[in-house]
Amino acid sequence: MKKIVAALLCGLLSVFGFSQKTYQDTTIRVSLWAQLDAYPGLFDTDTGDSSKTEEDSKYLVPVAQLRKIAPFIISGMVYGWTFEYTPYDKARAVDEYFAFEPINELSEEEKKQIRYTKPWLTESRLSCWAEYDRTIPQKYNLEVWNSVTNPKIRGLGYARLSEGFDGIRKACGDAMKNAVREHWRQLVKNKPKEIDGRLLLCEPPMIGIDAGRYKVTLDFFMESDRIIEYKTF
Repeated sequence: MKKIVAALLCGLLSVFGFSQKTYQDTTIRVSLWAQLDAYPGLFDTDTGDSSKTEEDSKYLVPVAQLRKIAPFIISGMVYGWTFEYTPYDKARAVDEYFAFEPINELSEEEKKQIRYTKPWLTESRLSCWAEYDRTIPQKYNLEVWNSVTNPKIRGLGYARLSEGFDGIRKACGDAMKNAVREHWRQLVKNKPKEIDGRLLLCEPPMIGIDAGRYKVTLDFFMESDRIIEYKTF
C-alpha cells in the first residue's frame, strides 16, 4: 500500500527527494494531511485512466485536497494576507465582520516548485511534507517582517470537516479573526469601528480535528494599516 501511495503522489504531485534544509526562513516545510475516502463528492476523481485500480483511486480525493491546501498555506507564509475587521458592537447594532484576501498568490510556476515528500498513512489519513524554497526576494520580504516591530499573535479557528478545502480556508479565516480580535481587546479600551491590516504566517499551521470540525492554530506577524474609531458613541 505504501508503494501505491508513493507512486500516486509521485505521478500527481511531482515528488522529489527529502530536503535537508528545514529552516523556515530558507525552506518552508509544512506537515499536511487529508482524509481518505471521507468526502469523495468534493472532487471529480474520474480521470479516464482505466489503468488505475480501485486501490489507486481511493487516493485521488486526498491528493487533490493536499494540492489545494499546500499552495494556500505556503502563500500565507511567503506573501501573507490583507484583512478587514469590524468588531461586534451590541450597543450600536453592528455585526462582527471579517474578510481576508491574499496579498499575492503563488503563481503557477511557483506552485510547481512545491515538493511533496515522505507520504505516509496514519489511520484514515494520507499525510506528507510540503516543502518550498524561498526565492531571494521572498527571503528579503521575510527579513522585512522580522525587522519591523510587528506584534506576533496567535489564533484558533474551526470549520466543518465536511467542507474539505473550503473548511480549511474558513478555519484559517476564523483563526485570523480571533487572533486580531483578542490582540486589540487587550490594547484598546473602546471598540474601534474598523481595523485593516496585513498578516503573515510566521510558523507552520497546526491542523487537527475536534468534534467533527477542523481545528486550526495559526501564528502571525500583524501589521495594522488603519484603525478607524467611532467619532461619537
